[in-house]
Amino acid sequence: MLLPHSVVFKNQCACNTGPALTSVANIRYPAAMVGPASIPLRQRLREAANQIHLRTPLRPRIALLLSTGHGSIANQLKDKITVHQTDLPAGLHLTAPLLIGMLEGVPVALADAPLMPFGGGHADLLHPIQLMHALGSELLVLTAGAASLCQQIEAGTLAVVEDHLNFSGTQPLQGGGSDQLGPSFPDMCEAYPRRFLELTRAVAMGVGVPCLSGVFASVPGPSMPTRAEYRFLRRSGADLVGMSLVPEVIAAVQSGFQVLALVGVTQQILEDRPASTSIEAMLEAAELAAPRMASMIVGIVSQAEDLLT
Repeated sequence: MLLPHSVVFKNQCACNTGPALTSVANIRYPAAMVGPASIPLRQRLREAANQIHLRTPLRPRIALLLSTGHGSIANQLKDKITVHQTDLPAGLHLTAPLLIGMLEGVPVALADAPLMPFGGGHADLLHPIQLMHALGSELLVLTAGAASLCQQIEAGTLAVVEDHLNFSGTQPLQGGGSDQLGPSFPDMCEAYPRRFLELTRAVAMGVGVPCLSGVFASVPGPSMPTRAEYRFLRRSGADLVGMSLVPEVIAAVQSGFQVLALVGVTQQILEDRPASTSIEAMLEAAELAAPRMASMIVGIVSQAEDLLT
């Protein structure tokens, strides 16, 4: 059973004239200093992972951070446990429960994609990713919705991200102690390993789902881009545009993850055929894409473990 917040023991000798000491996972701090901000982030994540490992024998090497397809995959998990915000040490954030279970015979960790950048804070984005990595996961599979800016990627299809443009104005590694978990200046040149792109194409062919690759541009939201902004994004090299995914990928690469990102294409915006849209229409299109996205994820998970180094 997980204990809510950090397990804290006060060790104070009657003859001790100095400050009381508090022990958290065998590290001793002056009691006045102990708090979420004073305990290193790496230590808090290790403590949380150790407590979760006491609840399940599963050791997931694949983590799923899903927007599209989350509900379907959650229902397919076997032998699953649920980790809530109250199960974590103070200072760690989960905006939705974390699930650990078996998917097609493969242990996975599953989290709901956080609302970022306009719906939450950096901790909401970082901590689920960092916790899944602390649990032992090596590959992070993400999903998101996006608009297509190119003729070849049609609305209603899926796409796999081969590279990205960060126009979101969000850099999740600024502040927050994330440099304790990886390089302060992570190399993003190979954020999306080619072997997982090839695996995705093979799985798509096997399940009969159209899935082309493209460059994803992340924009802030919540307003939709203007016509001029769509033109700018297309001429900057973007094939897809959405309001999430890229900040999560940056955090994942810095933590040490290999990354695979899938998008459900909710609409197609072409320069010569501009059209207005609504968030309701986009959500409806994403809902229709969810079953195909779930089929892709199941196929990828069943084969991806063999590609992990």
